[in-house]
Amino acid sequence: MYKINKKVKIISIVIIALFVTLLVSTVYVGYSLKHPFKITNNKEFEVKKGDTFYSIITRLNSQGVMTNPLIVKAYIKYYKIPGIIKPGIYMLSSDISLKEFIHNVGAGTFDENYVKVTIPEGYNLSQIADKLQSQGILSKDNFIKACESYKLPSYVKDDNKRRYKLEGYLFPDTYELKKGMSGNDVIKLMLNSFKDHMNLLAKNDNITIDEDKYDSIVDMASVIEMEAYKDEDRATIASVFYNRISKNMKLQSNVTVEYALGYHKEKLYNKDTAIASPYNTYYVTGLPEGPICSPGIKSLRAAAEPSKTNYIYFLSYDNGVSYFTADYNKFLAEKKKLQGN
Repeated sequence: MYKINKKVKIISIVIIALFVTLLVSTVYVGYSLKHPFKITNNKEFEVKKGDTFYSIITRLNSQGVMTNPLIVKAYIKYYKIPGIIKPGIYMLSSDISLKEFIHNVGAGTFDENYVKVTIPEGYNLSQIADKLQSQGILSKDNFIKACESYKLPSYVKDDNKRRYKLEGYLFPDTYELKKGMSGNDVIKLMLNSFKDHMNLLAKNDNITIDEDKYDSIVDMASVIEMEAYKDEDRATIASVFYNRISKNMKLQSNVTVEYALGYHKEKLYNKDTAIASPYNTYYVTGLPEGPICSPGIKSLRAAAEPSKTNYIYFLSYDNGVSYFTADYNKFLAEKKKLQGN
């Protein structure tokens, strides 16, 4: 009888132990899912393009902020959590649950201190400053001051005749910017994007441009950017300008006149094209003193690899139609049809 009671007692102890272990495990798992991050203060983290939930958890664990990465990964695998995640800057807090974390990353519920700012192709530095101010990043004046005092990369020409030395190099792209960040930090991001895209030209298009040629390429690309209505015209427009340079003809680009004036005009007159500015290509021979806007990758490609033509004149219509010719009289006749007398 004693042996039986002892056996029953041992079994009871084992059962209780298993129950307690299961209970503790369940509580721990529940806690790990409800509080997956062991942080005391809010923490920002970036989800990068190409990330998965697994790679995010691994990266956060390497930073020492995960309660139990194995439980989190098991949960994701067991429930077959969709791999839909949106790149951006997010905020982690001590009270965020795993479900909330997964929802935020999938829905793109970003850190409210960060703003997606898209700089369109063809924006000049002043317009970029306006955009940054309107989206609450920093004031226009502070950004322009930062641009004027920024230590120039070796590939940017240190030319005091230019309105802004960094004009053309603040690459048009979509950025994740923090409200209140410094102008220098914004500039650094944009210059890095410029360099990345120049490297992409070499990698994807086999167009390698030496850094000492960047300035003339960006200058030409900025004019192309403002002149082109259609992507397929960019390389042909580039050929026109290069052909004119080779013949020692002035570029006579209206968009350079508008940059010299500082504002857009629907129609330019002789008094406008006569303005004495190093940016006015009716006034100076060759390229303007510096870039007139931030060109996109397609205009940079066109400036680096123009089409081979004999065209030295072109006109662009509002509906996107372009007219190219090497005959001056045909150009004048077409111009009269387009603009009148």
